[in-house]
Amino acid sequence: MKAKKLKMEIKTAKFSFPIPALRFSTLKWISRLILKYGPSKMKEGWWPPSGEHHTGEFLENITPQDVEIIMDQLEQEEPFELVNIDTCDENQEKVVVEIYTV
Repeated sequence: MKAKKLKMEIKTAKFSFPIPALRFSTLKWISRLILKYGPSKMKEGWWPPSGEHHTGEFLENITPQDVEIIMDQLEQEEPFELVNIDTCDENQEKVVVEIYTV
């Protein structure tokens, strides 16, 4: 069975935020909008000045075709867990972020 959607969940000590599973076609559409309008609208200094963040540079260089290739590859795979982060926030409260295909 091939994956059809991407599912995300965010859990903290105070709340749980399950994001509905999104079809890969919807994610491709959203990414095209973000890449079309997002990078030019990002304000200077939006990221911390530590010099470790290259997200603005990444957004300027990635194309909708790159995202489509990634989504197409995810669609070809069996469902799997893509991200599982289990950490604590600044108040030492547990935070869990899970991203997986279904």
